[in-house]
Amino acid sequence: MSSYKKVCEVISKTCLDINKGENVVIVTDINKQKIGNELFNYLQNITNTVMIQIPVTSKNGEEPVAIVNNIFQKADVIIAPTTMSLSHTRAFVNARKKGTRVASLPGITENMFLQSIDVDYSAMSELTKKLADAIKGKNIIKVKTDLGTDVSFSVKGRKPICLDGICHKKGGFINLPDGEMCIAPIENSMNGVLVFDLSSSPDHRTKWGKVGLLNNEKIKLVIKNGKIISFSNGAKAKIIKNIIDNSDKNANCIAEFAIGTNNKARITGLILEDEKKLGTIHFAFGSNVSIGGKNQSNLHLDMIMNKPDVYFDNVQILKKVKLLI
Repeated sequence: MSSYKKVCEVISKTCLDINKGENVVIVTDINKQKIGNELFNYLQNITNTVMIQIPVTSKNGEEPVAIVNNIFQKADVIIAPTTMSLSHTRAFVNARKKGTRVASLPGITENMFLQSIDVDYSAMSELTKKLADAIKGKNIIKVKTDLGTDVSFSVKGRKPICLDGICHKKGGFINLPDGEMCIAPIENSMNGVLVFDLSSSPDHRTKWGKVGLLNNEKIKLVIKNGKIISFSNGAKAKIIKNIIDNSDKNANCIAEFAIGTNNKARITGLILEDEKKLGTIHFAFGSNVSIGGKNQSNLHLDMIMNKPDVYFDNVQILKKVKLLI
């Protein structure tokens, strides 16, 4: 496990290539203030750095208080250790359009910060890019598992995104700890059954409850034309159904497909780390505008499964936990 200083150095130099004279904004909340403070104390000795504390938002994808938008617009770099994810908000999308580099750390814990960020970025980047190259120009993805997952969907015309922890270009985005290749499916194209067995959002307590690790419950979703039409009857499935049903009309639309590429990530029940674990896959529902989709929603809900067989245009790419590239 690394030290705070070492991880802050990795984020500053390797991940974001922060230079003297750049304006850095650290946005955090009361639950993640320790990590925010460590980043601020390190970065203030390098360049112009401010830290702002926002109220904890109620769910992933919810817009932060409006006052921060002006601050974001003036930043060269935003680093966001927050309780809930701001990754798919218009605030971050608009800042990135202005050229701001963004590192999002939603739900980060001190243990995760010290365990899963100081990785071999060169090797992880190479693997993530290989997956992206493998999916470029492909039309149909099929996913099957022994537990009953059997879906197909189109990604025709959609560009894969490498979340490899490297964000040196203007408008770039990383989600630390990083390590995934993701793509936005064509929103109305998925049909079949998804069965999740590892973990799911929300990994924190909400008015409807908390999900996190699935343990013995398997969540089964039936998908028709890109939307969930039925949920299994388990307790955690009901929590997810309540959250989606009480969100906006686009919350039950398929938003994302991704493969994890971080060999230090663990399954802990915390989605930020779980979804990066090498050889797992995850799907998300709700917002996908930030990854090249068309679905606007105030929700982005990730769900993770293990040991899938994944095919890109009938060429197998992932066999259980082994990547075939």
